[in-house]
Amino acid sequence: MANKQIRYGGNTLAFIVIIFGILALINFLSTRRFIRADLTEDKRYTISKATKNVLGSLDDIVTITAYFSTAPAEVARIRRDIKDVLDEYNAFSQKLQIDFVNPADFDDAQKQELRFKGIPEVQINVVKKDKAEIANVYMGLSIGYSGKEETLPIVRSTGNLEYELTSTILKVTTKEAKTVGFLTGHGEFDINAQQYQQFRQLLDKNGQGQYNVTSVSLQDGNAIDDTVTTLVVAGVQQPLTEREKYELDQFIMRGGRAIFLVDTIQIPPGTLQGTPVNTGLNDLLEHYGAKLGNNLLIDRRFHDNARFQQGRMTVFQPYPYFVKIIKSNFSTEHTVTNQLEALTLPWTSSLEVIPKESITATPLAKTSEFGQTLQGYYNLMPDFPIPNAETQAYPVAVALEGQFKSFYADKEIPTAATDAATSTDDSETPVPTQEAEAQTTIPESAQTQIVVVGTAQFLTQMRPDGINFFLNTVDWLTLGDTLIGIRSQTITERPLQIKTPDGGFREVSEIEKNFIRYLCTVGVSFLVIAFGLVRYFLKRRAKRLVESMAR
Repeated sequence: MANKQIRYGGNTLAFIVIIFGILALINFLSTRRFIRADLTEDKRYTISKATKNVLGSLDDIVTITAYFSTAPAEVARIRRDIKDVLDEYNAFSQKLQIDFVNPADFDDAQKQELRFKGIPEVQINVVKKDKAEIANVYMGLSIGYSGKEETLPIVRSTGNLEYELTSTILKVTTKEAKTVGFLTGHGEFDINAQQYQQFRQLLDKNGQGQYNVTSVSLQDGNAIDDTVTTLVVAGVQQPLTEREKYELDQFIMRGGRAIFLVDTIQIPPGTLQGTPVNTGLNDLLEHYGAKLGNNLLIDRRFHDNARFQQGRMTVFQPYPYFVKIIKSNFSTEHTVTNQLEALTLPWTSSLEVIPKESITATPLAKTSEFGQTLQGYYNLMPDFPIPNAETQAYPVAVALEGQFKSFYADKEIPTAATDAATSTDDSETPVPTQEAEAQTTIPESAQTQIVVVGTAQFLTQMRPDGINFFLNTVDWLTLGDTLIGIRSQTITERPLQIKTPDGGFREVSEIEKNFIRYLCTVGVSFLVIAFGLVRYFLKRRAKRLVESMAR
């Protein structure tokens, strides 16, 4: 009996030792190999492949210093979440040095130095002992590399942290920032306007963005500066001259990337009456492989709401001119759009892909099969009747990749003329700024990319979906797909859809949304009550049946 107890106790002890050994081995291996199971559809709790590639390409130590207060509890929770993210970064690179510092221990001189560095002390509202108070805290990150340093002054959540952190690491480790130019001089979208400063900061390196942003003018007839990597032509309102188009063409022939956001109509302020716009770009873009439709699109199935003023009231109502692109109508193969959920394009025109040798054309986005074109008189009032016509899916954004033939390969170089210097001779005529004989037309480009979209109005709307689409496009043209996978990881919209008899999908109406909402909030409760009542009456019936049989 004693031997049996000893043997049983020995087996138990051996089992415990084996279990602890297995746990120790798992713990040891986990420190050598980072593994995490993320069951979310968009993998929002796992750093993206793009971030892993950036971390894997580091050639020297990058220091990340988190200046975070440890109190109150609200900040401590954010600090803990930030640490989880940084731990995952650290697991994929041996070139990171991560430190957490509590500035509450700093003296005044150190706090002043931290403020000069760009990490301020901020005030937040906290509830303590049932009383609202104001707490002074630090919630910033500093990223340094080879003497360069960038900061994320205030980090309030991990929602967009991966994009901000990875883009900052990329910024400090890149020897020279890329330049994105915006064409000016023809009524285009003004990146320098006060109302778009927040938008500019998303791009501009000095505003903590990724790129150097500059304005580009072609009116002097000079070539676009070689430092410009990507040129944005957005919302041209007056036609470009042949010389300006020539300089655009030669910029692309030199390997430059370009985004053409072309409006086909002009809407005077305070009205909803559209008039056609002649940009002078149609023949150039058609030569490259994307033909702009001389029309305006509506989508009878997928469109967004627009805000209108009715007397003293502001109302939102469905507006078919705000064409809405849903996930199934994006290109699933292209990195610009394969993770986008939705995009609203106001007052857009259609595009047609023209097959070209050595050019690969990809429609990035298209309407539903209920897209319809309008031409001629454009009354854009929401209550103005829209005639019925044939419907089909129309491309609204196209990406072109390959080696482009110059539009001016077999043509004379257009001359550029400016007014001569001030002179008393009123008869003096304009003179060319550059001699045509001194220039040589490049007939064919190196491998490059162009994106064409049938509207620029989505930039002025400042909607998150439009900004994401534009920034994805700039990133793809300028950096490749380095940052796109990170920004697109967050779902921007997930509309409720119902399958239609023809095999397509449509968004549910407001009545259907309300029905689903009340079904989920009230219907589930009634379902539980009904289940309880049915079970109660069944048990009561069974009890009576047993009692009757016992008699």
